[in-house]
Amino acid sequence: SPSFTRLPPLSMVLGAKQALSLQKLKDPEGTETTLTGLMREKSLSREQAEDRYGTYLLDPESFALNKWEAANERDGYRNWEEAAVGRSDDPEATRERIAKFKAESRIKAYAVIGFFSAALLYSSYQYQHGGL
Repeated sequence: SPSFTRLPPLSMVLGAKQALSLQKLKDPEGTETTLTGLMREKSLSREQAEDRYGTYLLDPESFALNKWEAANERDGYRNWEEAAVGRSDDPEATRERIAKFKAESRIKAYAVIGFFSAALLYSSYQYQHGGL
């Protein structure tokens, strides 16, 4: 039977420079367009743009989260809720949506916990008493 192994994250095998080199081989024109766009939009040097794009290529999700967290820290927000409210055009409506989302999520979580607790109790009773 074949054995499947989980591959390590790309960042454990490659660095930003290697990821960028692979991307250049794969799509040289697109890579150049991206780099020149970064240099123009973010006022970066060629080296800075390459480093930034290479870091992004390694782990796009973490790259975006790190940038978002850095922006929140720079703007003085302690958490995602403060940032969402602070950047909103209608802070009060945003607060209400967040409160509603949290309340609904809490109710759903309690319902799931309750269901599985009841199922566990029922199966435990059936096991102990040999069924009905």
